[in-house]
Amino acid sequence: MDSKITTYLVPIDFTFETENALMFALALAEKQAHKVVLLHIIANESERTGAELKLSELAGKYNEFDIEATVIVGNVLHDIGVIAEGIGASLIVMGTHGEVGLLSKVLGSKTMRVLAKSKVPMIIAQKETRFHAIKNIVMTLDLEKESIQVVKHAAKIGQLFDSKVVLVAAAQEDEFLKRKIELNLKLSRDYLNENGINTEIHLVSAKGYVKNLLAYCEEIGADMLAATYYQDSFFSFSEHLVKALAGNPLQIPVMTFDGESTSSGSQFGFLTV
Repeated sequence: MDSKITTYLVPIDFTFETENALMFALALAEKQAHKVVLLHIIANESERTGAELKLSELAGKYNEFDIEATVIVGNVLHDIGVIAEGIGASLIVMGTHGEVGLLSKVLGSKTMRVLAKSKVPMIIAQKETRFHAIKNIVMTLDLEKESIQVVKHAAKIGQLFDSKVVLVAAAQEDEFLKRKIELNLKLSRDYLNENGINTEIHLVSAKGYVKNLLAYCEEIGADMLAATYYQDSFFSFSEHLVKALAGNPLQIPVMTFDGESTSSGSQFGFLTV
């Protein structure tokens, strides 16, 4: 598998949260000298001169990096994902702090999907998120095939940092549900192992799943969470899970990806992304 990540896109609205996301992206980029593109979206042309000046000043603080500043007229809710795909970005790094900041505008069930439909994975960094070597990635799975889609992107980060990926799911008592979760765990584990990623499986109680998941993250010192985003179904809770994890109190960065944008209807859909 190709582990190169060529371009990171960082949406900037000049708040501390998005500038912290930039710091996180630069720390990631430094690992293999990747390009970082700063994006500021304005409502009309009258705002361009001031925005370009501010964005240029911000980019100028980091001359040692391959960094580019872009200002466009557009809509935050619809254009970030389109632009990311258009420039060939392999990762969006986005800043948020609870319900404050740029990400609050795109966390709705519809608007986040518009963003993620670009097929570009996103890392969500909070106000107090700080970058350090990513040694433990916790990837959460549920009963739906879409939940494994993020594994390819988690594997790229894992290869970059020689990380261990721990697959976490809710323990099931019902035999039918147990078989579904075991299949998802097996598929993800096999894919990671085939790509040289050290992998473990850990089950937590389904009751209070998010709390139990975060407790486990704290216990092992997780450096990143990974969870596929898709619309809720009868057996899953991905949409609400990703929103909950995005504002997790441990300030762990969260990688997410729209599984439905690439799901082929096969349990192996992620292998062809």
